[in-house]
Amino acid sequence: MELFEHIVQGKRLKKEDHIPGNIPFVMSGVTNTGFVTKISNPINLFPANSITIDIFGNTFYRNYEYSASDDVGVYWNDKKLSKEAMIYLTAIISKYLEGKYSYSDKLRSSQSLNFKIQLPITSNGNPDYEYMTTFIRIQQKLAVRNVVEWKDKEIETYKNVINK
Repeated sequence: MELFEHIVQGKRLKKEDHIPGNIPFVMSGVTNTGFVTKISNPINLFPANSITIDIFGNTFYRNYEYSASDDVGVYWNDKKLSKEAMIYLTAIISKYLEGKYSYSDKLRSSQSLNFKIQLPITSNGNPDYEYMTTFIRIQQKLAVRNVVEWKDKEIETYKNVINK
């Protein structure tokens, strides 16, 4: 089963050809999730709620419109999956690709057509996007709870130090 209706490689755009503007431009790399600058060059504009995978397998969810270089593949669907389902897919794909690609063995989006990843499925065999959405929402709530608990402990520690 194919997960994405659209898998498109970005376009080559040399640094010296960048025209300053308002469109986020994504290239390969993990620094700043691959975001390098804002341009106004008339190249492909990709939709928010999509995933980028670069030549090294670095995988990021994008919740904004952007453009991408030719070392980045962009993945999205016309039917809108929830942000949380897309984040779930991003995490699964990222884990699947971890450590598999490098300068000597670069990933191209055309290669990704043969990837096999395991996902939760519904009783009729389709990806269970509702489960994915719920799972990510729970993880987000747990993360917030952990931060609040940590903050409360820090405040107590601070109060105890002051009161000594």
